[in-house]
Amino acid sequence: MEQEIHFSLPHPERTLTVVNHQTRSTLHLKPVKTVQALLRALNLSPDTVLVIQDDTLLCDDDPIDPGSPVEIRPVISGGTSS
Repeated sequence: MEQEIHFSLPHPERTLTVVNHQTRSTLHLKPVKTVQALLRALNLSPDTVLVIQDDTLLCDDDPIDPGSPVEIRPVISGGTSS
């Protein structure tokens, strides 16, 4: 079950939708300019999550389009087998 968390903003139409698959929640936040700013706002490490927008994997310094939802997915490491 997905949990929705809403933050009260002066202009609700100017929010960034963030779907966090780690916490199974949807957040509506004040828009940020870059992936790095988003992860900082959510207190997440870039080493532990992937940030995806419009089916594109984003890097730390990539801009975020506030008009499209952003997905946050956990990084899964398989390691090597011997």
